[in-house]
Amino acid sequence: MDALTINTLLAARDPPQILRPQPEPASSSGSLDEAAEDQLTRLVEAEIIPRLMLMHRVDPPSAVRPAPAFLPTQAHVLRLSELAVQGDAEAAPAYVRSLVAQGATQAQVFVDLLAASARHMGQQWEEDRYSFSEVTIGLWRLQRVLHEYAQRDLPMLGVHGPSRRCLLAAEPGTQHSFGLSIVAEFFSRGGWSVDCEPGAGWSDLRRQLARDRFDLFGLSISSSEHLPEIASAILDMRRASANARLFVMVGGPMAALMPDLAQRCGADAVASDAQAAVSLADHWLASLVRQA
Repeated sequence: MDALTINTLLAARDPPQILRPQPEPASSSGSLDEAAEDQLTRLVEAEIIPRLMLMHRVDPPSAVRPAPAFLPTQAHVLRLSELAVQGDAEAAPAYVRSLVAQGATQAQVFVDLLAASARHMGQQWEEDRYSFSEVTIGLWRLQRVLHEYAQRDLPMLGVHGPSRRCLLAAEPGTQHSFGLSIVAEFFSRGGWSVDCEPGAGWSDLRRQLARDRFDLFGLSISSSEHLPEIASAILDMRRASANARLFVMVGGPMAALMPDLAQRCGADAVASDAQAAVSLADHWLASLVRQA
């Protein structure tokens, strides 16, 4: 019997006859059938499977990542915002619980749902679609959801290490600082000792940095109107700090609009979200340890 090849299969007028040879007399004891099956097995392993892999670029199983159980969308953000502003006190927490039941992770709740919803409310306020009181009520209800999930005994997002302490604040005069609460929660779960002062003035922050030793000072900036004042205040904070190597990071709404925000303010780094802030802070602290 001639050896089977991929070309003979493609050229055959009646492939089933090649794949299933006519049975031989009983005296052959099935030797031809066994030989054909053996050739077919080698053909599949040596030619057909490699060609299919080249055609479809099949990745090995280890390279294929499982799809997330839940993917937050803008529709989820809009619905949560609507429920927080216009629903009753339990509407927003109940909606988030339903999304968690669908597979939403704690990080998704904090960043993709709560923080995104707070930003949407701020945009609606700026466009005069939500009143100040509506946004205040909505953020208060989102704060309830944050506290509900912050109290849960879940694994930390980061790795425990040497004692790390940060002071987080918002630009003085900012009306709403819900995003700062999200950042504080991420730092806390990342193994940091957090002092969060959303309503503190410059003099209060300066006294706190001078009195206690902090590794990091994080400031949320909401507008570009007072950048020169903020730059001057950050310089003042560095001079007053009990830690001569204080790491200063800026973030908040302006971080997404000004990639060079850190340079404008005289800070060491800028973070666009809570996860990035913790990652930058951990990287900076690790670099100090390596230099020591």
